[in-house]
Amino acid sequence: MRELTEEETDAVVLDSFEELTYKIKYEATSGFSSPRPLKKYSDFLIKTLGESVYNKIRALFYSQDYRDKVIASLKKRRIDCVTCFSADYPDKLRNAVAPPLVLYCRGDTALLGERSFGIVGSRRTLPNVLKECRNISGQLAERFTVVTGTADGADTAAAEGALAAGGKVILVCAQGLGHVYPASNAKLYKTVAEKGLVVSEQRPEVPALAYLFPVRNRLIAALSDGVLVVSAGEKSGASITAEYAFRLGKDVFCFPYSHGVPSGVGCNRLIKRGAYLTEEAGDIFGAFGIGFSEKKREPLSEQEERVLAAIGEEGQAHVAQIAAKLGCNGFEILAELSSLEVKGYISRLGGNRYSVL
Repeated sequence: MRELTEEETDAVVLDSFEELTYKIKYEATSGFSSPRPLKKYSDFLIKTLGESVYNKIRALFYSQDYRDKVIASLKKRRIDCVTCFSADYPDKLRNAVAPPLVLYCRGDTALLGERSFGIVGSRRTLPNVLKECRNISGQLAERFTVVTGTADGADTAAAEGALAAGGKVILVCAQGLGHVYPASNAKLYKTVAEKGLVVSEQRPEVPALAYLFPVRNRLIAALSDGVLVVSAGEKSGASITAEYAFRLGKDVFCFPYSHGVPSGVGCNRLIKRGAYLTEEAGDIFGAFGIGFSEKKREPLSEQEERVLAAIGEEGQAHVAQIAAKLGCNGFEILAELSSLEVKGYISRLGGNRYSVL
């Protein structure tokens, strides 16, 4: 973890004051066209809370002991900070609604400045759509860093697809990095922190609160050069992300759905509003003027086809479930599972579970 400059430390310390976080992010920052030295307006922010609170917080802000404890705590948790004063603070975020004062990061912060593409969707996404989400994410990862959330369903599928293809991923969390949500994605967090980047605007102590998810979605839209919505219900966070993208002048792409599919209502509505109807990665690459030809996969044996079909029926399955569908023991299909993984047809999820790419 690199040492922070004085201005960067100011930003981190000011952000650590829980009572001020809302004012800074959703009220005060909108009044400043560009970042100013925080000591020049920290008094203004603190005074709005009343004289007694002002005196206590002002004393903390200028306390070197307190400042050292804040930075030491972040170092202990292996959290890097990118502030609005940092050289690697992404210009794309400065155009977001209420740009974050601080980004708390685990992983490769250089990814914040790379060409990136957002993929979002519903927790309740159809298995066949999850399969296509993994596939298209892997293809997009050849040219972009994939940006997504952390929820089960489409977000997880997007991250898995990009990782399986050897691409880079940015997970944008609604909660602080001291928490994992959902808990079932703990291994995914760890993998992305090692191979990509996990980022949050919330302090590490902040849990996953419902209202933070739509707030978080503005960051996914701002960090992405374009956004693909693979599924979206009548009311969904994916639609909120798309709305932020529209406001920022970003291109929005959507999978089309048949009439009456609940998880596709939002996608069809966005297409009516001007989002690109998207059926394959080529539709996205074409909009960006990028040439694309789909890679040919290696052929499969008859037994590999059967194993792949068994996994595909569920979208993801435990080795015991796969074996039960095929009427055999788990150890009898380990060779086929390894081969399918090497050939890029499936991804290992951990806990002896596999998903189709």
